[in-house]
Amino acid sequence: MDRCMFAAVLFILICESGFAAEKKRVGIGGLVGEWSGTSLCQVKPSPCHDEEVVFRLSHPEKDKIRLQADKIVDGKAVTTGVDDWFYDSASQVLIWEIPRGTWKLTVDGDEINGTLITRDNVVFRKVHLHRSK
Repeated sequence: MDRCMFAAVLFILICESGFAAEKKRVGIGGLVGEWSGTSLCQVKPSPCHDEEVVFRLSHPEKDKIRLQADKIVDGKAVTTGVDDWFYDSASQVLIWEIPRGTWKLTVDGDEINGTLITRDNVVFRKVHLHRSK
């Protein structure tokens, strides 16, 4: 293979890998629905427990959306909180400030991944969600 052909193939491979790594953009209205997954405690030992969770997103506005967080206990949903979260559509991040820290959830198409970071800058929980079908 000559140098020009090799350079062309290398260029194509680099471009394709860059596009594959790009996040799938989701507008605030596209977040509406049910998302399920895990919320895993990162500080052990502690009173924190790993949980199966369901997040229900509704009532989108300009840059806010209502999020109801449920944990699954004995097969049943138990609501742990409902509030309006800020959505930064440019960075695809949901943010919720609470007294103990900040939740940041990054949206990538049909997946959401994020953390609860305490005021002391400790990662307290990691969340992984997928859009429920």
